[in-house]
Amino acid sequence: MNNSLDKVQAALSDYTTDDGCSFSVTATKTDEFTMLTIIREDIEEFAIHATASESQLLFNVALFDKAQIIEGQIPALNQMMLELNMAMPLSSFALTGNNYSIFGAMSVESDASQIQEEILVLSENIMDALEVCQNFLIKA
Repeated sequence: MNNSLDKVQAALSDYTTDDGCSFSVTATKTDEFTMLTIIREDIEEFAIHATASESQLLFNVALFDKAQIIEGQIPALNQMMLELNMAMPLSSFALTGNNYSIFGAMSVESDASQIQEEILVLSENIMDALEVCQNFLIKA
């Protein structure tokens, strides 16, 4: 596996948040890439996917797709997300194809405590993002 992703996996292997949550980490390896799937035990439905380039660790979480947005609300949702991007520490909103997500990036030189902080904040931002977006989403 990529040395940078090994570092992420090691940083999270015995890490427990202040409120007692832990993370499971699973590696997927193909001939072309390696990816980690990171699951926070209390929000299992929102996996954090980690990849690495030569200089960055990249973390991405799929939130919802366009089909889940109330008709006519996409422009308002996009505007709100742009306005919130600066207020969301260590994370940003993204739209890839039809999928909305939040992501974070950091240096491959980051130490274990920095990786833990990034994953913790990103996992907390998942729930915050869904809360602020709920008025734009079709209720299931």
